[in-house]
Amino acid sequence: MNRKIAFVYSLLVLCCLFLAGFAFRGSEQAPPKFPLKISPNGRHITDNHGTPFLMVADVAWQMLRRLSYTEAVQYMDIRKSQSFNTFLVHLLPALPTQKNFNKISPFLNNDLTKPNKPYFDYLEKIIIAAKERNLVVGIVVSRQSWNIVFDAQGEAAWKTYGAYVGKHFAKYPNIIWIVSEEEYQSASQFKAISEGIRSQSDGQIVASLNTCSPTSVNDSSQNHSDLKFIIPDSTVTPSEYAALANWQKNSAEAALRPFLIANSEFPKEITDQSTLIRNQAYQSILSSAAGFCHMTTIKNFNPTWKVNITKDGAEYIHQLVKILKGIPWEYMQPDTPDLLVDSLDKAEIGIVSLSNKRMAMLYLPSSRPVKLDLKHLNGTDFGAVWYSPRTGKRWSGGELKSSVEAVVQPPDSQPGWDWILLIGTKQ
Repeated sequence: MNRKIAFVYSLLVLCCLFLAGFAFRGSEQAPPKFPLKISPNGRHITDNHGTPFLMVADVAWQMLRRLSYTEAVQYMDIRKSQSFNTFLVHLLPALPTQKNFNKISPFLNNDLTKPNKPYFDYLEKIIIAAKERNLVVGIVVSRQSWNIVFDAQGEAAWKTYGAYVGKHFAKYPNIIWIVSEEEYQSASQFKAISEGIRSQSDGQIVASLNTCSPTSVNDSSQNHSDLKFIIPDSTVTPSEYAALANWQKNSAEAALRPFLIANSEFPKEITDQSTLIRNQAYQSILSSAAGFCHMTTIKNFNPTWKVNITKDGAEYIHQLVKILKGIPWEYMQPDTPDLLVDSLDKAEIGIVSLSNKRMAMLYLPSSRPVKLDLKHLNGTDFGAVWYSPRTGKRWSGGELKSSVEAVVQPPDSQPGWDWILLIGTKQ
């Protein structure tokens, strides 16, 4: 079965699900088979068997420097229980003068061509533990604070470094490589490190990392990566993050390679950050992202991390995964707001739909009635289902007809609650 036929067949199967009365696929799925791959349509990630992989990543920048092996395993077990399947770690210490938890430097005399094997062996031990838990490790191989070291040694050293780490970890199928794509690092550095990794690694995904706002991103970059992480350090308000998500939705980037947008970090006076993080996770998915990257508040593993890890926005990730695994998110793309009648709804509610317009998913940031014009979907008779991102609970939304302007009301009117609404044809 070629790829185009397989895709059409998948859409037909999804439509048949509606004929069965919203008998969605189960949220419990088999563990992924590594290594990960990029889907044939270039929009999302799959496992080695072609099963769509919803990447739910956590940022664990300073794990190697701050955590013992026992603590790293404890971290992985907690995040696994919260339904994360990926975490990102900086391969190098925060500063060239620093070492890992075991007091070992990554290089001899900070010479990129002289890697210190025991340093990299410590990460290898963590990767093995992650593989045992079906977790993906995203290894960030370069960072701004090391620029003075990298710049002084040149392209040959960069490529040697990339080749060394690529070979050292080539046998582990549960890793992806992440090379920084920043305004303060040259394209030649990205290219040399990436080429070094690709020359030795066994077909592992190479991703780029960007922390710029939309106005700073260089869309004409020639850096070759399979996947793109956008870590929006520069966004500090919900409106700025919404602008980032909207830019990504409308950019050509989505058609070129899969991407993930992390949640932004907010001023401390915004106390309920968990709600905002949940909101941004769904904004990311509705921007056609291949998953979500959680910009965790514990990323630097300060002494309070063991307490904060249960209340840093991750308490809703399990529900996010549960809901999306029951919905064909990987076949949905951002849609115009024509389905919505009121201008306020058009501005606030995100919509994705199947290409055949037989199914649409809406994210409502609040509990209030919404008017729908179902003539913008294909079909005459529709069924609706509500999901609560807070609890994961599902309710029937009843039957709707395209001939009548529909007014839908979330099943629980508690203020501040957000909702997922799924609408599909019954023909």
